[in-house]
Amino acid sequence: MNDKVLLRWLNWFYTLEMGQIDLYVNQAKQSNDDYIKHVLLKIAEIELNHARMFKDIIIRLGSKPLKIDSLLSYITGLLPGKLTPLFGTVNFFYYNYVIETMAIYDYKKLIKKIEPDSVLHCDLLDILTNNLVEEDIHRSWFKDRRESLQRIKKKQKK
Repeated sequence: MNDKVLLRWLNWFYTLEMGQIDLYVNQAKQSNDDYIKHVLLKIAEIELNHARMFKDIIIRLGSKPLKIDSLLSYITGLLPGKLTPLFGTVNFFYYNYVIETMAIYDYKKLIKKIEPDSVLHCDLLDILTNNLVEEDIHRSWFKDRRESLQRIKKKQKK
């Protein structure tokens, strides 16, 4: 994969991670549940680490994250982060699950395309694989919490 194509991928992931940070921080601000708030902030911290790693690789390739990515992360993160809590915890967990699922899909897609033919590509493969594991853990947590809340609501209706 040439550097130009790789930079497009890296900027996409940087945007995705920045959007997730905005999403989770804003959801945490609106949460009345201290545990959920803490988990969302912890996940945002992990996503921030992912974004920093992508920014570092972009810089190592002699570029900078694109300015348009800030606008996209605002649209995909900040706005939904303020709106999704209004639709209830079960629904915002589902939204987060979908976002994490999309991230996992894209991570897997890029991992398959990277040839470990340089130190940078080997470093990137390690980063992508570690991030993939963490995204999958986040997705599993959101799915589990959503299903637990749905079970509780069903029992309460009976």
